[in-house]
Amino acid sequence: MIRIGKLTDYAILILGEMALVPDAILSASSLADLIKLPLPTVSKILKILSEAQLVTSARGAIGGYRLARPAAQITLATVITIMEREIALTECCKMRGTCNLASSCTMQKNWQKINKLVLNLLAQWTILDMRNEHAEFSYGQ
Repeated sequence: MIRIGKLTDYAILILGEMALVPDAILSASSLADLIKLPLPTVSKILKILSEAQLVTSARGAIGGYRLARPAAQITLATVITIMEREIALTECCKMRGTCNLASSCTMQKNWQKINKLVLNLLAQWTILDMRNEHAEFSYGQ
């Protein structure tokens, strides 16, 4: 089964919630309450997203986080790459390291092509699209 990690899934949920009120500064605790996640988990994800400059933080009594750019400019590929380090369906699709079978594998090139297609699809889908349950996706663009 191909699956993204829980923290990546939660990061997309957090960004989606922030997309509803793009100019608002939201605290980690308010986001945790809205999404029904533990505060330490939300705080950890917000720190990662802040370091990656997807969200900005404001300190103080009314501090919190807000999107660093519009949700329509934050792609799933960007979020997944930040959270997972890379998008690789198989070992031979990873940027670093190679599979032990690389020299004799007859499927490596095709896995790499498929991986590129998946990455391209994820690069077309944004956080704003994820908020829209009626969003349509055009394949092959």
